Amino acid sequence: MKAIQKNEATILVVSDDAELRARTRKEMETRREGVHVATVNNLDAAWRAVEDTSPDVIVLEDVSMGAEPEGPRGRAPRLESAVSSLATYAPVVVICGAEHRHELSALVSAGAADYVERSEGCLPLALEHVERRLELTHGFAQNLSPTLAQASEDFGEVLRHELNNPLTGILGNAELLLAEIRRKNDGKLPLGGQQRVETIAALAVRLRETVRRLSQEWQAHRADTP
Repeated sequence: MKAIQKNEATILVVSDDAELRARTRKEMETRREGVHVATVNNLDAAWRAVEDTSPDVIVLEDVSMGAEPEGPRGRAPRLESAVSSLATYAPVVVICGAEHRHELSALVSAGAADYVERSEGCLPLALEHVERRLELTHGFAQNLSPTLAQASEDFGEVLRHELNNPLTGILGNAELLLAEIRRKNDGKLPLGGQQRVETIAALAVRLRETVRRLSQEWQAHRADTP
């Protein structure tokens, strides 16, 4: 994987709309220094790109899924399943039709994704979500050592903020899944259960990566402290 410098950020844009890809690159590189925008035109290419680019944020336009005949498991993926899988690498800003809003609600509530309804002027809103995500990740990464130097309770606030969303999503999805399994009581995974399991897995990976990142920052702080 590519090593990202502390003040750099990478955004992966997945869209079959060449104009949207170009506008996103131009806007983000104008708004922020040190931003690299990688683009692909379908979901199949996105699975490969996330390994190569290590993105901080992924922007996914749902129509790009139509250019990709089969998902990583040999079947056409649902949007929730695709977003859940991508969220194991980075938060996903999804540009899609209003009919998908409910489908993504669990991922949005868990903090793994942001929903933007597709419209003529939707890109500025999507980029606002991207910038907020970058502030959360890079803002905390850049300011963590000073925070630790100030007081341990400040570090506790960082931990609460960073860990609470994925933990809430994991617990919420697990509780809903267990409730449905107990209600049916037939020993089978309920309808929509696979997507909830995939969401739980995605959030668990995100939680692990968050802990790893915070641990590295803590170790760097200790190494720099006389």
